[in-house]
Amino acid sequence: MSEESRDRWLARLLGTDFLLWSPNIQPEGFLHWDRIFATRAIHCGSNVLELPRASTEIEVQYQDQGRVCDVHNLMSDEHLSGLIVLHNGEIIIERYALGLTPELRWQSSSMVKSLTSTLIGAALYDGLISDLDDEITGYLPQFAGTAYDGVTLRHLLNMSSGTDWTEDYEDMKADVQAHYIKPIAARKPGCIESHLKSLKRICEPGTQYYYNTGDTFLLSLLLSKVSGTTVADYCAQKIWIPCGMQQDGYFMLDSDGGQEITGSCSGASLRDYARFGLLMQHDGVTLSGQRVLPEGWTQEATLPSAPNFHQDLGNRPRIDNSAFEGYGYLWWVHHPGSFMALGAYGQWIHIEPQHGLVFVMIGAMPRQGYMHPSEPAARETGSQHGGPRRFAYIDAVRQLVAANFP
Repeated sequence: MSEESRDRWLARLLGTDFLLWSPNIQPEGFLHWDRIFATRAIHCGSNVLELPRASTEIEVQYQDQGRVCDVHNLMSDEHLSGLIVLHNGEIIIERYALGLTPELRWQSSSMVKSLTSTLIGAALYDGLISDLDDEITGYLPQFAGTAYDGVTLRHLLNMSSGTDWTEDYEDMKADVQAHYIKPIAARKPGCIESHLKSLKRICEPGTQYYYNTGDTFLLSLLLSKVSGTTVADYCAQKIWIPCGMQQDGYFMLDSDGGQEITGSCSGASLRDYARFGLLMQHDGVTLSGQRVLPEGWTQEATLPSAPNFHQDLGNRPRIDNSAFEGYGYLWWVHHPGSFMALGAYGQWIHIEPQHGLVFVMIGAMPRQGYMHPSEPAARETGSQHGGPRRFAYIDAVRQLVAANFP
């Protein structure tokens, strides 16, 4: 076996089991995602729009499990590799750990779903999509005669397609593992699309929210179809270059040279995630004043519009929704005016436009079985997505900003 073949074989082994990675592997894997999976670059332009730094860095304290904590506790307890907070576009705090630096990129987990939603908004603004209530088979006729008959773009954005998909990260035979992660790691083209065509319908489209990463692959196919280019190139044209990103980003692909995965694990630098947050804070207008999204898109996309959000679909396991009011167009709604891009293992972009705040927290939260019982996160369930101390920190920052910048 050649050295190149051996490296590819090792990468596929790592990729297949990434849901099971130990804390020893996670940070290195998240930093070097594009060495394990097939990816395509999202090219940045030469005109980087710098993020100004506030004259004074903030210092806040918050309460967590009977302790008075600060940013150092937050970084440690939440296994953060990066933290940046912007107020009115200025950096008021920025921290790095776990090998991450300003020049390096960190994989997003499911935060990329919110980027995908934004690209759909861009395509709507460009006239490439006529209406969110268009049936997807009008754009992707190969899905006619499947469970996706009658499913609209809005249904996909709301996670309410009604298709029979299992999103259970603890079950290695669930759809998300057996028919999504494993084919991606093996770089097998066409496997995800083929499986989606085989799905059955479990309820009527638009009647029941149920988290479904598989459906986001249809949005990738649709974006390629309507834009006439790759999703990565369209993202560069509509977001990366206009927003003045400082590093190339990347999308994971289903195979070498294949289709972008728009539901999992893109990559960007900490500051570029913050620039994306600013785009949403400013309702689709970049720092240079260029509009790239329909007027009012941020409000529409982040309304809790997903149907029956707090209802289970049968007895299906799902991501814990207790901290959220609802779900919008692939955005989580924490409370009115506060919305998030959220990814497993602690990837957050939290935006509060009315307070001028953008928070980015990225990291490598271990699976709970790997945590020492004394860890604050080990005393909670559902720790893979980040704990309530993050909201405590966000609340403390909001209060400090309100008191000092009324």
